[in-house]
Amino acid sequence: MKKIAIFSDIHGNLQALESILKDIDNDKFDEVICLGDIIGFGPNSKECLDLIMDSTIKMVKGNHEIYQLNESIFENLSSIDQKHHNYVKKSLNEEEINFIDKLPMSREELIEGNLFTFCHFLLNESKDYFQSLEILSDDRIFESAKEYESDYMFVGHSHDDFQISNGSLLTCPGSCGCRKNDETFYTIVEVNGRSVKITKKEVKYDRKMFEKAVKEKDYPNREAIAKDFFGIDLSKK
Repeated sequence: MKKIAIFSDIHGNLQALESILKDIDNDKFDEVICLGDIIGFGPNSKECLDLIMDSTIKMVKGNHEIYQLNESIFENLSSIDQKHHNYVKKSLNEEEINFIDKLPMSREELIEGNLFTFCHFLLNESKDYFQSLEILSDDRIFESAKEYESDYMFVGHSHDDFQISNGSLLTCPGSCGCRKNDETFYTIVEVNGRSVKITKKEVKYDRKMFEKAVKEKDYPNREAIAKDFFGIDLSKK
């Protein structure tokens, strides 16, 4: 049997990431996979990325990692979004940027006769990034999933979790970092021959410490991001 832990879209929530990794360390997993977007939005992008770099976690690029490598795609973003991504990039050093650059767009693994694909969104390297970002929000996901031969697919990007079956089973665990309470989670995949069990494990994280970090660190579009993605109203004292 092989046991895998999967998480996605931490988005600079260091406290959520630390709680997930601590819980994973207390169990026995054969591998740990991050589906991208470890950075962006939250107050601790650099620290979250450093935790990944110092681990054996397998990670794929998310769109927030891609933003740090290709400034030409900024023209598709609003000016405030551009300022935010530039802020994140300035917080990263050369070693961290090189680490992001070397991350694959997707990972494929053959596990006990089952073909698995792990990616941030349904995308190959010749496709348009922003067109691909919209696929998960409409019926094109069914057509796009057909391009993959995998038995099981795990994708990030959508902050809401969902699961669909279209020849293969596609699972989106949802955002583990964009939380509006003190609970985060990760996904556990247990493969035993042709039997594959997928479960969600919830864990607590230090919400007060996270809110303190959001309030203390000033960065572009912080007020809107804090409210929309983390449920924190910075206008309230």
